[in-house]
Amino acid sequence: MHQMMRTKRSVRGGMKVRAYPVLCRAIEEGVMYGWRRAHKHTETPDEETVKDHIMTGVLNEVCEYFNFDDDEETR
Repeated sequence: MHQMMRTKRSVRGGMKVRAYPVLCRAIEEGVMYGWRRAHKHTETPDEETVKDHIMTGVLNEVCEYFNFDDDEETR
């Protein structure tokens, strides 16, 4: 079996994440997930159930893409 050898390469110039589009995507995915989840067992979920599932879906998706430094002071 052929084994690939990993070599470290330095990156010059760096990269920056475009946070706004990533955040928008996470929110959109979270809303879609929450909507589907709210309607999983019933055709007519109540408003509170829909809101709760959407909020949970959005927060879960955002946490997939972003880390929050809760220990650091907010400026």
